[in-house]
Amino acid sequence: MTLQIKIYIGLVVAAMLATAILGGAMWSNYTIRRLETTVEETKQIGDQKERLAAAKEIEAVEYKQKIEYLEKQLSEIRITKRRQDEKLEELSTNSRSSRGRVERAKRARTIPANTVELCEQLAELGHACE
Repeated sequence: MTLQIKIYIGLVVAAMLATAILGGAMWSNYTIRRLETTVEETKQIGDQKERLAAAKEIEAVEYKQKIEYLEKQLSEIRITKRRQDEKLEELSTNSRSSRGRVERAKRARTIPANTVELCEQLAELGHACE
């Protein structure tokens, strides 16, 4: 092997080594750029998810407030219902006793009387007719 062949072999080896180093650097840069892009996209998605989560938390708080309001209204409605039920029961009792009095009054024996008889009865009680 001559010196010239050794130089050529050295140059070829150096060129291959330079190509490998440049190729590796380019591949490394490409991979890093791709990973950086992925990181940025992931950050954007994370920010979107965070904003969505914050909106959902606000919505959940609003729903909790609505639930508390509706539970309060339901409680008030139940109290009103109970009062109305008590009033209805009282009215039902009054109506039953009134019906009973009406029935007793209907069953009372009526005796036809004329004016003279009524005046006599009133006189007996101390209220004379005039």
